Amino acid sequence: MNGQMKKYKESLGKTPGPIMPSQLPKVKLDMRGLVRYAEEKGVEPICLTEEEKNRFMTPMV
Repeated sequence: MNGQMKKYKESLGKTPGPIMPSQLPKVKLDMRGLVRYAEEKGVEPICLTEEEKNRFMTPMV
């Protein structure tokens, strides 16, 4: 086994399993609004604070 394949198999062992739909948070995300807001601020959406991101989430009923 070459070095790349060994690293690949090691990374597979560390990779968590799939996330089931029942484990996902029950929220609706206004992604379009979030991206527009980030563009207006001149930053990437990932750079927004949790408080700013939470403004675009609403609980699903």
